[in-house]
Amino acid sequence: MAELPPLAPVPSPAVRRTIPPNDWEACLDAWMTLLGIRLNLPDQRFKVTAAEDGSTPPFLGSYYQYAAAGDSGLQSGPKGRQLRKLCFLATRRYLLDLPHPPEGLLDWRLLGNLCCCYPSSALLKTSLSKAWELHHDKISSSIDSAKATVMKNLSSANPGSNSELLSDIRRLTILASVLPACGQALMAGSDFLDTTAEAYQAKGAREELRKILVANVYVSLISLLKEPVNLSSLLDQLFSLKAAARVGAPKMKKEATLLSDLVCSSDLLIRLEKYLAGHPQKRGQDLLASLRDYQVESQSLHHRYQRKKKLDKGKGVSSDPIASGEIHAHKMSLVTQVQDLFPDLGSAFVVRLLDFYNDNPETIVAQLLDDSLPSELQALDRTEQLPPPAEPHHVHMSPQPTPPAMPSPQPEYIPTRKNVFDDDVDIAELSRSGDAEGKLHFGHVDTDEAVPLDSSQHATNKAAILSALATFDSDDDERDDTYDATDVGGAIDGPTGADGETETEKQRRRTADTEATLFRTYKSNPGLFGRDSATRRSQPRQLLKREFEMTDEAIEGWAVMLSRDPKRITRLEGQLAMDAGGPGGGALNQPELRSTSYRRPQPREDGEEGSDDGESSGHTGSRGRGGGARGGRGRGGGRGRGRGGGPQSGGQGQADGAASRQKKEENKGSRANHNRRQQHAKKMARGGMAG
Repeated sequence: MAELPPLAPVPSPAVRRTIPPNDWEACLDAWMTLLGIRLNLPDQRFKVTAAEDGSTPPFLGSYYQYAAAGDSGLQSGPKGRQLRKLCFLATRRYLLDLPHPPEGLLDWRLLGNLCCCYPSSALLKTSLSKAWELHHDKISSSIDSAKATVMKNLSSANPGSNSELLSDIRRLTILASVLPACGQALMAGSDFLDTTAEAYQAKGAREELRKILVANVYVSLISLLKEPVNLSSLLDQLFSLKAAARVGAPKMKKEATLLSDLVCSSDLLIRLEKYLAGHPQKRGQDLLASLRDYQVESQSLHHRYQRKKKLDKGKGVSSDPIASGEIHAHKMSLVTQVQDLFPDLGSAFVVRLLDFYNDNPETIVAQLLDDSLPSELQALDRTEQLPPPAEPHHVHMSPQPTPPAMPSPQPEYIPTRKNVFDDDVDIAELSRSGDAEGKLHFGHVDTDEAVPLDSSQHATNKAAILSALATFDSDDDERDDTYDATDVGGAIDGPTGADGETETEKQRRRTADTEATLFRTYKSNPGLFGRDSATRRSQPRQLLKREFEMTDEAIEGWAVMLSRDPKRITRLEGQLAMDAGGPGGGALNQPELRSTSYRRPQPREDGEEGSDDGESSGHTGSRGRGGGARGGRGRGGGRGRGRGGGPQSGGQGQADGAASRQKKEENKGSRANHNRRQQHAKKMARGGMAG
């Protein structure tokens, strides 16, 4: 059976730049034709011929390699987009329709580049999942070789400077994100993860390498939570990273590790927590708790790599400058440079050339001179001109007044203003209109004309007035309401009761009695005023409420306010002492004070000398020597200043007199008689006499 026509690999960008545009267009057409032949073959014939097709894998591998590297020349233009679509369809048919695809089509590099070229294709994920089911052994073998290569390069002296290593790790990361089974294959065993952790903490490790390693490990670990879920393997790998970072050890160093970067810079713990919420497991929950603590400790060493996507509000500049009608001044100068050499070209055609050749007028001139423009540019109209710039639209209108003279709308009903003087007669108006006759009189008015014709009604009204005046007695005194409570503007005492006491005084007395009774109860039993529920339900509290007609809140509030007012407590205690002062209707009873005057001792019946409580000696105040202690001021007086003064009998009185004289003699030299003069002045002042 005839073989399929072979496909030439895609040349490198350096070689492709030397190919003329026409030849490049021919290459694109040839590739599209050959891919179309492979796609249009019947299934049975395709399975027979495509299994031995050795040219398709190199072509697809080279195409995906350069397309994933960002070569826009392969995917730009209508033919580039068509070739991109045909390559995907051909790859899908080779992977899914053939039981044994050609060698190299299941290589991990080709699959990784394929995922880079179509990152958001849902059909790609479905196709790779089916390919994994059909060719599990070959893809796993390729992934194992990729692991060995990456581990070998990571163990080298300076892995961060190896650009090929960084590209391989990126391919594996993208492949694991599209095909979770690939990530699960990377996490099989602990050798790959241990090597990655050592490379992360290697001395002199670059930040770019660390980010790539964290992304690869994160995607690989997350793949263990996807179907088929392998939670046990995920926990084992996390425990391995935890042991390598010495988490919880007494001599743990506070430095950046692969685990700290993983838990602080990604949402791994959040995904694990969500899964454990639906599938609780003691081992996983304990590990999650310890990693949460480790995340808090290492938060200051890392930051999240994810950046918030900028919200597109649709305010960007139009991508087509010709459609928008706005051309930058710099581009207009480039258009002028090209038109100086080719004046027959239109400005719009030159702008399209500048867009195609990245604003390089030298390249455009060279292509025009060689007549080697691409077919899509040659098909354009070379005389197309740019649209003229839009001028501001001015509306020419006739001059209008400012503000516009618009008639104000008239309401259907205009209200009229009215007041109390509308019914008054306007004398001037009456005189002008001639209606004054019969309404306005000048001079004396005839009584007969003024009296109504019906005099019977007038007589009736007059008789009623006279009878009312006859009943009025002018001698009766009118009640004097000068001092009524309603007429006086100030506050006056209300009406007194039968006992001459006003209502205000009665209310004040009742309030004082209530407060005194409450205070007496408070002094005897303070616990009765407690604010707990047991006290409120007690029988004494109920009796107190019924007696004073007060609520629990009022009684408890009275006790609280009393405890906060010491002056009020003192006042009530004094009032309570006055009320408890013995017989006399609650009057104040002062204690008995013993008389201080001298009394002659009275003899007892048994012949002994009696006490001092005897007859007072005040009546013996004569002027003789035997005068009493409170005699007059003569020579015989007990307190006299004459000769022989003093008490007749010895004892306490004589001792007091001697002490007084001694004190007087001691102070006499310093103050003389000033004290006596001052005491005299005070006595005169108390008596109302000005001294």
